[in-house]
Amino acid sequence: MQVRFRTAAHAWTEAETRNIGVGGAFIASRTVLPIGTTLTVEVKLPTSDRTFTLPAVVRWSSTAEGGMGVQFVGVDVDVLLELNDYFSSLSAVAP
Repeated sequence: MQVRFRTAAHAWTEAETRNIGVGGAFIASRTVLPIGTTLTVEVKLPTSDRTFTLPAVVRWSSTAEGGMGVQFVGVDVDVLLELNDYFSSLSAVAP
């Protein structure tokens, strides 16, 4: 899934996630931020025209892995519910 992120001091960086859920994401990017960095992540779900703006904190990063793990923090409950509905639909098994 395509995402973009930025810090207060940097412009938007286009990236992608390989693993995302309501609690956080792995962001695959050549730009790897230090642990503890606060950032803003924007996600647009294929099922919605809405762009979700998610505050996050880098919890681990690795240039060898080519990315960083971020934890979403302070996300509005309505946004969490919508994200959860979408991610739950991806893991639903058809009978």
